[in-house]
Amino acid sequence: MSTENIENIRLLIEALGSQVFESKKDPRGTVAMLITETIRFRDKLKEETGETLTVEDTRIALDALETYLTSGGNLPKDISPEQEALVQIWIDRLTIFGGRRL
Repeated sequence: MSTENIENIRLLIEALGSQVFESKKDPRGTVAMLITETIRFRDKLKEETGETLTVEDTRIALDALETYLTSGGNLPKDISPEQEALVQIWIDRLTIFGGRRL
């Protein structure tokens, strides 16, 4: 993945972070964690399956996370298994990171 794509993913996650975590004084730690988990997932996906996580995949996963957070825990049905796996990783980490269930 190019530096430009990594930067695009970082910007996407930061944008979501500023929307979802408005009530927190400083969401940077949460955003950094989401970026780290995205990169780990991307690398593992590439290593295990040879598939590439695209910026569009990440954008769709971010939209799905936002839907999950705003709809009481429902994920869209029209996302790919890889996108759903990424969202689930984020949900799991946010649960742990936030110290509460979402």
